[in-house]
Amino acid sequence: MTAVPANGLPVDKAAAVLGIPKGTLRRWLRQGCPVVVHGRRGRGQAALVDPQQVLQWRQAGEQQRIYLELAGAVPLVLARATCDSVRMTQGIDKRRLAGVQAATWYVATNAVLDHLRERCPAVPELAEVPDEIKQLQKIAR
Repeated sequence: MTAVPANGLPVDKAAAVLGIPKGTLRRWLRQGCPVVVHGRRGRGQAALVDPQQVLQWRQAGEQQRIYLELAGAVPLVLARATCDSVRMTQGIDKRRLAGVQAATWYVATNAVLDHLRERCPAVPELAEVPDEIKQLQKIAR
């Protein structure tokens, strides 16, 4: 990337430095991408953009998407693993084990989600219990 003046680059030049179409950069600006100077109507009043700030903004958005995707998958992945572990046991009181495993799933899932939430505050709280864990809870009763 070339050196950028302290006051930024016009949108067309910043888009060229980033290797993207001007329209894409304009869309990102509407979505909240940082600008050095907000543009106004009229000649010489264009918005000025720092391409490095644009890249950082895009990377932060991608990171958040990854965290949210992971947070969405964790409860079901752990639920399936928990059920598999119950099925693989032999010679143990299955009813008691099902209750312990369901409780372990709950604690482990919330611990993982809390860990993800420290890195990405948008990660939601556990919304619902997967059917696999509900089945273990029924067995435990």
